Amino acid sequence: MRKLNRFIIILISFFSIFSLSNLALADRGSISPWPVSLSQSSQRAIIMHNFEEEILILGTEMKSDKDTYILEFIPFPSEPDVKLAFGDPFGEIERLMLEEKGIELIDIGAFKGGTARAISIEIKLSEKIGLHEVILIKINDISDFANWVRDFFSKKNINISSDFSNFYKIAEDYVNRGINYFVFDYAPIKTETRLIEPLVYRFKTDKIYYPLKTSNIVGGEGIVDLVFIAPGSFLEGDSFALDRSSGIFFELSNSDRIYKSELEGIYNGVNEFFSKVDRLYIQMMRYNGPYNFQVDFFYNPHKLDPRPYVWNWELIFGYSLMPVEDGYKRTLFKNASYITSFEYEVYTSLFKSKELEEIIPRNIYLVDLTLNKQIDMSLSKKFGRAVIEDFNIKNEEEYILEDFWKSNNTPSITLIDRDKIDLVSDTVLYISRVGFNMSNTKALVYLLKRGEKIGHLVFLTRKSTREPWMVSEIFWFD
Repeated sequence: MRKLNRFIIILISFFSIFSLSNLALADRGSISPWPVSLSQSSQRAIIMHNFEEEILILGTEMKSDKDTYILEFIPFPSEPDVKLAFGDPFGEIERLMLEEKGIELIDIGAFKGGTARAISIEIKLSEKIGLHEVILIKINDISDFANWVRDFFSKKNINISSDFSNFYKIAEDYVNRGINYFVFDYAPIKTETRLIEPLVYRFKTDKIYYPLKTSNIVGGEGIVDLVFIAPGSFLEGDSFALDRSSGIFFELSNSDRIYKSELEGIYNGVNEFFSKVDRLYIQMMRYNGPYNFQVDFFYNPHKLDPRPYVWNWELIFGYSLMPVEDGYKRTLFKNASYITSFEYEVYTSLFKSKELEEIIPRNIYLVDLTLNKQIDMSLSKKFGRAVIEDFNIKNEEEYILEDFWKSNNTPSITLIDRDKIDLVSDTVLYISRVGFNMSNTKALVYLLKRGEKIGHLVFLTRKSTREPWMVSEIFWFD
């Protein structure tokens, strides 16, 4: 039982180890019309794949030592459709990973793991998208590319003084490998660090793809965070030592099942994009080090494992990722046949709250067995999926309440045997077990008075685990 309890703590409490607050957006090579010191300290990307196409949502947090403009380029293996992202996809993916899925990284080091001459530059798209001036081109002949870039700045009355030799060399490398579609994003950069609003790219590819070598143009060091929504989980040690000779290693997180309805705040065409995919999983990789990539990220999506992976502790080998079945959370909680101290904290806050003074009597008679109660998953848009899943798993069976409140400065609480409630003339309450989200900042509990068919579903929240629970909403619930 001790080992099991520890595993439950690992599963629920990873939020206290890991924060995504420093995430910024994805991988673009950047050039500026004059020599300035650019900082690309962190990158992030949301990558969705359905075996045939990829959606790449990215942006970059950048800072210059003086106000300027940059022309960024992102290479693609096929012609992409380009749109401005709606809402705050990175804020939403961060919320999902922390609050709903418990996605965490652990710093465990490297993983084990005679024809007519073709047009040189074809302009496929030139459009103003938000603050971005987006130009999609196809490079057929790299020899004319330098003149095209200089002509671009010349038309904007900008004198070029930067040395673009490294930029041209990297562009030539992509073209030689058959990656000749490039999106150029002309955007203003200020002296203060700012987030360039994210763009969405959708393109055909049978590989999960992310361009890394373009970061070498900016140079320096930084973080690359890649969040994947795909039909399976990556295997630990499979392909994340991209270049051992250069010390390029990606750390891999655990993974969890994710549902299309949860992704609507990230990409509004998610149902159509994943129409042929039944199961989806969310997982993250992180690189932290110098931008000195020799290869790009390519991965065959058919190698993904259609199961979640969880962190498993072994005394000799430490933490490692272990595949489990989709119902592993139910198995864990079914084996924990007691009510946790976290739940008693919620009960205490509930009985002391002013918001329930008209519902809960001053002298509380509480049945000593929890209720069997289930909440329909259609309410997940209001509460989040994780808190409902946890609530439903815990409340499939009855559990014994302990006389926990005697020393906790709560109202007068008397636990009574369910078979003896007829001996009590006062109001008698039934209570459910408490459902939590993965970050332990949301809680759901159900209250029912004896003799009534409709009870109250109470939603409690707190900003962090260091703060007390507060009653957020109360609902009549059948």
